[in-house]
Amino acid sequence: MSNPGQGPPSAAGTPSPASPSPTLPSKRPLSPSSSEATPRAPPVQTPAAGPSTAPTPDIDDAEEQVDDALDASAGAQPIPAAEEWYELQFKWSGKSFDLRVSSSDLVYDLRAQIATLTSVPPDAQKILGLVRGKLGGDVDGTRIGTLGVKPNAKFTLVGTPEHLRFKEREGPPPPDEFDIAYSSARPSGARKLIPPAEDPRNKRQVEKIIIKYPITVMNEPREGKGLLVLDLDYTMVDSRPLLDGALPPLECARPGLHDFLERVYPFYDIVVWSQTSWMWLESKLVELGVLGGEGRYKICFVADRTTMFPIFSERGGKMIKHEVKPLAYFWASFPQWSPKNTIHIDDLARNFALNPGEGLKIRAYKGAGTADGLRDRELDKLGAYLTDIAEHVKDFTTLDHSVSVCCITPADIMQRWKKRQATARPTGAESGAVGDGQQPDGAAGGSSG
Repeated sequence: MSNPGQGPPSAAGTPSPASPSPTLPSKRPLSPSSSEATPRAPPVQTPAAGPSTAPTPDIDDAEEQVDDALDASAGAQPIPAAEEWYELQFKWSGKSFDLRVSSSDLVYDLRAQIATLTSVPPDAQKILGLVRGKLGGDVDGTRIGTLGVKPNAKFTLVGTPEHLRFKEREGPPPPDEFDIAYSSARPSGARKLIPPAEDPRNKRQVEKIIIKYPITVMNEPREGKGLLVLDLDYTMVDSRPLLDGALPPLECARPGLHDFLERVYPFYDIVVWSQTSWMWLESKLVELGVLGGEGRYKICFVADRTTMFPIFSERGGKMIKHEVKPLAYFWASFPQWSPKNTIHIDDLARNFALNPGEGLKIRAYKGAGTADGLRDRELDKLGAYLTDIAEHVKDFTTLDHSVSVCCITPADIMQRWKKRQATARPTGAESGAVGDGQQPDGAAGGSSG
């Protein structure tokens, strides 16, 4: 990430309403995807899978139920048997250009290289002579190695550069109803689809981001603290009235925002990652009082949409394109953080595609200025969960965050604690368990949200 003067990058589902009965996050088997998003990411120990006790969360309607479900059938296209590299040459506007692509790269990546060399936007590119027929936008998710491209192939590009055509979005993205929750398990089905985190193309994209955008730290990470990554739009704030100016910034914040940040700060270094431009992100965080405010917490750093990239997954025979937030971008620069002590909160589960085990989806907040909005208590419950696991769990990879935080109550905290105690007794003590006779915070006495 560059300095603020240069417009540095910074950082950006809907969980179910509260269940009437307590629920218990269960242990999950760890997939290589949690630790292999990039070769530079810290290694992860694979915990033994425990029995699942998590109930099906309450869902507002059938459509949300489909979106919220962990989809083990979604994944990237199969990789060609042997990865090859192609040296290609193309002509455009009387000039010759050279580029290099891998057989596991996508047509999207080829177009991105061409755009960098020529300033011709991807949707304005006509690629002639590389393969039989034309390369339309519908094949952007297709791997180069499946197209029959020949080594040292030459082709012609037709297209007009349109420098003024692209205008970076200054505000947040509109509310997005499409979502997909990736499973840590390998996709099922006859075709050998692979999890996004294991796709070599995606690993290269992460490496490019790590090299291109060094992180600008606002407040140094503290020793022994976990990493809490927070989305901004519709997670911390209702962005639509904030963008439109329909409400004062402080009235757009999710109820309990500053109390929540103060509550978790003793246990986590806080990073805000937003799918918006740096300028908009910084100005809105200042208006909300999150940056430069009087709260008893500090933001470690922020990241914006420049540190995200699109992936292509196949789901139900259809190609799906969406952007992701790879946590390995942070882990590469700060080895004290890893899947064992990192948790990512977002209202869109698809942003967890490269790290499904570290993501916790929260209900989108779109009720600023309404009675329903004032009754929102998601951050109270989330704060109780985050402080509980920070105090009593040394390895977050043993947890299943897919259970909605709406279901977490003080009774659940006590239940989890008792379960860990019972598990620990045969061997004396379980890693991360509190000692005999010592109850976890929030378990005794009134409600913690």
